[in-house]
Amino acid sequence: MKFIINILLTALLTSFTGLAKAQKTISDTLGYAKKFEINKDKYIGKKFSLLLKDMTQLPFKKAKSDIKEDRDNPLASTLFRFSDKDIDAPGQVTVAIKWKPEDTLVTPLEFFEQEHNYRFTVSEKNFFENRIIKDIVVYKQ
Repeated sequence: MKFIINILLTALLTSFTGLAKAQKTISDTLGYAKKFEINKDKYIGKKFSLLLKDMTQLPFKKAKSDIKEDRDNPLASTLFRFSDKDIDAPGQVTVAIKWKPEDTLVTPLEFFEQEHNYRFTVSEKNFFENRIIKDIVVYKQ
């Protein structure tokens, strides 16, 4: 019985050690985001889901889109933020994604932004994941 308890404790401690290493905190948000801008050739012309898949250490928390009444390109770009602060709060690291023009309906996105207070929820993720990235720019306001 003691042998089984020792094995279970060892397995438990090993898994906690692995989780602790996997949950590294990001102390330089701008530096983290700039890595994606530097490597943007990997993402331009690809689905947004690829960028999200690679962005494992610090996910987006907020998103605000530039929605226009242009039938050919109603969604020109989206600003993504890593902070839970108000979407328009100054001093935030911003990842601006310009989208490949599409004539898709943006009404659901307008609803999501208003309903979720610009939080980047599963609904927004699902809306954006198949959109094609045209350009990535990272800056701090």
